[in-house]
Formats: sequence, structure tokens, C-alpha cells
Amino acid sequence: MNPITAWNRFWFAGISARPLGVYRILFGLFLLSHLILILPDLDFWYSDAGLLRADEPAYAAGPLRPTILSYYQDPTSVRIAWATVAAIAVAFTLGWRTRIFGVLQYLGLMTFYNRNLLTNCGPDQVLMITSFYLMLAPCGAAYSLDARREARRRGTIAEPLIVPWVQRLMQLQLCLIYFMTAFLKTNGRCWTSGTAVHYVLFNHEVGQANMEWLADWPLVVNFMTYGALVTEFALVFLLWFRPSRRWIALLGVALHAGIVPLVNVPLFGEQMTALYLLFLAPDELSALGRFLTAPARWFSRKTSETAAEPAGWRQLELAFNATR
Repeated sequence: MNPITAWNRFWFAGISARPLGVYRILFGLFLLSHLILILPDLDFWYSDAGLLRADEPAYAAGPLRPTILSYYQDPTSVRIAWATVAAIAVAFTLGWRTRIFGVLQYLGLMTFYNRNLLTNCGPDQVLMITSFYLMLAPCGAAYSLDARREARRRGTIAEPLIVPWVQRLMQLQLCLIYFMTAFLKTNGRCWTSGTAVHYVLFNHEVGQANMEWLADWPLVVNFMTYGALVTEFALVFLLWFRPSRRWIALLGVALHAGIVPLVNVPLFGEQMTALYLLFLAPDELSALGRFLTAPARWFSRKTSETAAEPAGWRQLELAFNATR
């Protein structure tokens, strides 16, 4: 294939809108979860009743990080801003006026992000970056109220197609995060020697469970360290290819699931693994949906069989009585 043709096809040839639509819903749920997590400490971190007061938030953020919460800092105003962003997130999740609420969502999230830079870390940054991409993406083309309204207007439920350049940027962003993380780790002696996880086991400041007993198994610690490093490098490349996508995605999910008891980083692994959906073809997404809903379908089938059982016994009883 001509390189220019391949380039244009990669960035601009129409693809299914369904993976991006599913991710929009998950992202909206992540944002609502983030808002719930910051709610107990809303006054301390985001109002003038807490740590930063007067011009301190603006000074800490700098001139290039504007936020309205630098000027309206009383607890009531902060709560109104929180409720407004939550309402916007609900509308975005449902896919109602997605273009408009995508922009408002980004601005609302940025308002809280810029007000408190002291506790921002990886999950907040990923949330902020993907919110910017979703503001530009046609993420309301599938699984949304906008898509339902458009289907009614057309009178058809045709497969929605989108121009994928924003989705490609999100895919590349995910790979860049993994690559830079793994690359920077190789510059340190702990990761290349296979002992990095050992120090994480004894870091009680960020740990969620006491996993010190693993230190008695140095080969397991070596395997976990090298396994994390190799998986991060592999995710950069193997998510792009259909034959390897399923297996490397499972390794990525296992990687982030293994981080949960070791490091308290809420919503980071969830966001990273949700971005894997953007690599799926429509049939792969459908297969994943069938796999995730299999227990519910099995249960409903069993329930329907049980419900139908008395009717069957009643028919047998009637037939038996007729022969008497």
C-alpha cells in the first residue's frame, strides 16, 4: 500500500463509533467517581476554609492555569461548582448534547484541577488529558441520546462511522504513557536488577494491604518486577495487532489489578485499562460484551427454565388425568 494512502487511512478512514461510545460512558463514570472521592475534602483542598487561601491558589497554579475557584473560594461557591460539574458529567455520560457538554466537562474538570495542584497525580492527569481529547472527539455518535435522536431523524439504525483522528491520538497517548513509564524505569538500578517491587512492599505510606510476606520469596519479587516492565513495553506495540491484542490486554488488566493491593492510586488502573477499548474492532467489542454479560444471560436462562417448569408439570398432570 502507498505510504501516503496508509497514513490517510489510519487517521481519516471511517471506523465504528461504538468503541468510543462505550469509552465515553466509562469515562463519565470515572469522572463521577472522582468527584465523589474529592467530596469529603472539598473544603480543605478547594475552598478558603482549607489549606490554600486568598491569592495562594492562583500563586501556586501560576498564570497559565486559570480557575474560577481562585476568585470564588467560599465553601458554598465550591459546592455549587462541584454540583454543576457533576450534572455536566451525567449529561455527558448519557450522551445528551455531547459536543456542548464535552467542552463544559473539560472546563469544569480543569477548574478543580488547577485549584489544587498539591495532590494532583497520575489519575488526575490521565482524567484531564482524556477529557481534552473527548472534547474534540465525536464520542456521542454511538450509545448516546444524541445517536438515538439522529437515528430517529434518519429513520434507520445504520452502523455509525466516525473519522478516527482523535481516537488515534488517544491510542497513541496511552502507548506514550506506557513507553515513558517503562523507559524511565530502565534508567534505575532497582528495576533492571529485579528488586523494585521489594521496596514497594514496605512502603506503608501508599500501600493498601500488608504484602511484606512476599519479600520471603525473592524469585516471585523478581518475576513481578520484570513482568511489570516487560508488560508495559509490550503494551506499547502489541495492542495494535489483532492476533496479540486479546492476550496483551489481559496482561495489562492483570498488571493493574496487581498494583491495587500494593499502591493506593484510585482510578488509575481503571482509566488505563478502559482505554484498551479504543483498540477493539466492532466484532471484538461485541465478543467482549457477550463475555461480560454471560453470567447474567446464564442466570436469566435458568430463571426462565424454572418459571416454565410448573407449566410443563401441569400439562403432564392433565394428560395423566385424561387417561384415567
